[in-house]
Amino acid sequence: MAWPQWFETRAKGDDLPMSTDADPGASSDKAMSSDEAISPEEPMAPDRTARAFVDAVVWGEHNRVWELLGLEGRTTVLKVAAKRGMDEVLVARLRDGTASGPEREEFLADLVNGLRADLAGNDLDALEYELDKTATEPGRSRVVIQAPLNPILGGFLPAASVELSNDAGQWKVERLVPLTSG
Repeated sequence: MAWPQWFETRAKGDDLPMSTDADPGASSDKAMSSDEAISPEEPMAPDRTARAFVDAVVWGEHNRVWELLGLEGRTTVLKVAAKRGMDEVLVARLRDGTASGPEREEFLADLVNGLRADLAGNDLDALEYELDKTATEPGRSRVVIQAPLNPILGGFLPAASVELSNDAGQWKVERLVPLTSG
């Protein structure tokens, strides 16, 4: 298989990491709807970082997706790429930031396509983001992403969770864990 397709053909169980930026003290207790704006000037809480990450995936902002991924997330993504047949030399160049522009762009476009596949089947414009208060490890956070059910039924269905870490005051996505399939 050619390496550009490795994200699009992920096997179940390959949990891809992700990351975002935010101030650890700024987390919100309420669920954030997808229509709330994110101000680029203020540091993002974990739930806002998760939303920014998913928005970047939805809109194909692959450089923003990479920017929001933490070290652990980037390492995992590159390991999955190598496992799926990407050339080890290219993996090293991507890891070190020395890949050519076209190599990096192709890799990130494929990454975004794979992440979109993980979220397929959900109304991405109506997602709700809620901080999981049971996460207890210092410097780590988890955000549950929920999709609304039909208004007749009411309620929400878990769509995914995003695991984040705090890196020097900025929340970074380390992993996206899809909970439903399309």
